[in-house]
Amino acid sequence: MEEKVTMEITNERLEQAIREYAAERTREKLSAVLNLLRPTKLFVPAMLQGPNQPIPCFLRNNNGEQYLAVYTAKSQIPKEPKSQALLSMPFPACNTLVVKPELKLMGMVINPFSDNLVLKIDLVQKLHEADERAAEVRQTKMTPEQFHVFAKKQVEFGTFPKRLFEEGEDFVKKLCEMREAFVNEIFAEVYKDTKLYPYTEKDYSVMALDIEEDLTLVRVDLPEQGIVPPLCYRIYITFRPKSKEARYYTIEMSEQKDVHRLGEIKRGGMHVDYGVAPIEGAELQKMIELAGHKKTELTS
Repeated sequence: MEEKVTMEITNERLEQAIREYAAERTREKLSAVLNLLRPTKLFVPAMLQGPNQPIPCFLRNNNGEQYLAVYTAKSQIPKEPKSQALLSMPFPACNTLVVKPELKLMGMVINPFSDNLVLKIDLVQKLHEADERAAEVRQTKMTPEQFHVFAKKQVEFGTFPKRLFEEGEDFVKKLCEMREAFVNEIFAEVYKDTKLYPYTEKDYSVMALDIEEDLTLVRVDLPEQGIVPPLCYRIYITFRPKSKEARYYTIEMSEQKDVHRLGEIKRGGMHVDYGVAPIEGAELQKMIELAGHKKTELTS
């Protein structure tokens, strides 16, 4: 009788990528870690609440915040205290667990006693949402062209305004400082498989204007490749630093050739249609008027 061989889970490439990220914390190196994590199975120590009822173990930091503890290999797990069970969980399943609101977790920590790589709840939530969108795409069997439309619509009418309203001034500051790179990053996050993402930051254009002390206006031009109604040609954001009021406007493609629609996404996701958009040369003035500065004149 042949002896059965049990294959041990190893994540050497992932562990190397984590070490490289620890040495140089750049976006590129973090992306490399996340790309290796997505198809990975991780070890999760657990306690038994009952027969066949394992409950994953959480770690609490000095501030009382709890994190899901996961490990890339058995050798990373401390021998004491010994857990009653050891789960092998795909990384997306770990994300699904972390974002459960009733657990009130602040994120996930990978190899807490060696690499101690912490993925905060905001990042885990984004990864979880990307997995859900990808699952939805697989279920509906979209063509690549349909997926691009689906992904762009998700960002233009969902992710982008949601982040603006949730992050407020920090979001506007990043947009003004990082410009095209930041917009590209937002859109790229929707694509689980980065090979499907057809754009680079060169496909976007960002112009930020301080209209006056209490009004910042940002124009974001989007790629027109593959655009169909109601996708956007442009996005405009207005922000008032004093009151922290943010507004999000869209210049959308319509069914009529050369006719654009002006819309707004409100906090909470409601879409408002303002009818036919002004010609491109008059758009900025219209945005300023909508922000409540009807008599403001643009100067170079």
